[in-house]
Amino acid sequence: MISGTLPIKDLLRGLRSGMTAGRVAIDPLSRDFPGPLRDVVDGLDVIATRLEATTSRLAHSILDDGATSRKGYGWTLQTLAMHPNGATIFAQLAYGALGAAYSRFAQQPALVSETLAAQAFQAAMSATSADRSALPAELLGQLISTEVIRSVPLATLSHQKDDSAILAYTAFVILLCVERDSESEETDLLDLCCDTAPLIARKFRFDPDERSALRAAIADCARLI
Repeated sequence: MISGTLPIKDLLRGLRSGMTAGRVAIDPLSRDFPGPLRDVVDGLDVIATRLEATTSRLAHSILDDGATSRKGYGWTLQTLAMHPNGATIFAQLAYGALGAAYSRFAQQPALVSETLAAQAFQAAMSATSADRSALPAELLGQLISTEVIRSVPLATLSHQKDDSAILAYTAFVILLCVERDSESEETDLLDLCCDTAPLIARKFRFDPDERSALRAAIADCARLI
């Protein structure tokens, strides 16, 4: 089941990012405005700053329900698949890990939709109900087709955007396939997965007919980390 708070969190984050991007974009231009217009812009900036702070507090207040943080425990696809709230927990994990992974491959900021991440997980679970060993490759395909990573408002689009998102999705799926113990550091593991992701991305086109070979490649990468 997908938590009803996920769309609200996505909305608040979108508003916050839009306000921040808008203020950054207009600031250099507003310095050349005539006095009265500059006063109006300054007044709007104050309002936007307050709204940004409010949406930020609201987003953080419902950001986590504690399900994703267990001391000495790391979530894997196997444990998520068995959990009754696996889709929601996966979405929370995706928000942090995909954002961090994407920043490794792209210069532009991005938004990660928890709602779309949860939907991608549910779709992958449904498609692999008869064979859970196919879940990693199916999930990777669902993340790509659902476009869980989106551009922030007013961001300059780049031809690298899609490639960067695919690399981030690949690193995240590999991370969830890595068996780890209580001493494992998630950040270090994610870095290793980001280093490995280009090897898979260069080899596959992520077509459905490649799923079997892709599944084996993900498993091999996860075993080596």
